[in-house]
Amino acid sequence: MSIKPQDLNKNQRVAEQLSEAVKRGAVVHAYAFAGGSSKDRAEIGSWFAQYLLCQEPDSGPCMQCLSCRKAEHGNHEDFIHVKKPADRESIVKDQIYSLTDRLSYKPFGQRHVVIIEDAQLMNAASQNKLLKTLEEPVSEAVMILLAEREEALLPTVLSRCCVFRLEETDASDAEGDKAKALALLIRGGAPFYRKKAAVLDITTDKENGRERALALLGSLSDVLLDRLKDPGLAEEEKDRLINALHQADQSSKYIKQLHSVAYTLKQFCLRV
Repeated sequence: MSIKPQDLNKNQRVAEQLSEAVKRGAVVHAYAFAGGSSKDRAEIGSWFAQYLLCQEPDSGPCMQCLSCRKAEHGNHEDFIHVKKPADRESIVKDQIYSLTDRLSYKPFGQRHVVIIEDAQLMNAASQNKLLKTLEEPVSEAVMILLAEREEALLPTVLSRCCVFRLEETDASDAEGDKAKALALLIRGGAPFYRKKAAVLDITTDKENGRERALALLGSLSDVLLDRLKDPGLAEEEKDRLINALHQADQSSKYIKQLHSVAYTLKQFCLRV
């Protein structure tokens, strides 16, 4: 089941441009996605990374080949993810040294793909070290920088990236966007931990978690029902969506009966 640009909702316009670049063989060595929410950046960054690694790409990653499955489960040999350590305030220079050392080796497949999450947290030393890699790019590597604010990156770093500015997500439709992202995970048969992470902020919201969970499950049902209208839907995905609809209905009932929101959503993620 290929995830195509139109499946990415607010990121559709950016995804369409990236898809065209892949089809034309015009992929450059570095991209920066700035603005939007952290979810928006993670969605487009992960989608593009999987697209670049996919063995049978269409207008997006096929989600069925070995490369897609490995990337989805976080164990692809050529997929490198850099983020701030839990005990640090920034992405430090040693992390970039480790990255450049790894990039000095040939990839197992066609290319290395690197995502630097919260790239605005790179300190000046880290960015300057990364700049050397961007100035002398490895032909078999594509760098993807995800940044909250474009201006947090050095102008010299930005000048060596193809920059995309993402739209801001309105708070009023946040649960609807979350439902669409969760639907993509369900459609692709994502592992439990990915689905659980997608609803983590709701399960830990002590004040509004119940209301938000009901809004999420309602929006998710709408998204799944709309997807089921596709006449070309594969039987495997159809069965998965029907099961998810049933589980969403049951979970909504439990939450209305004042069952634990965190436990109910966890069980939902296990069963879909």
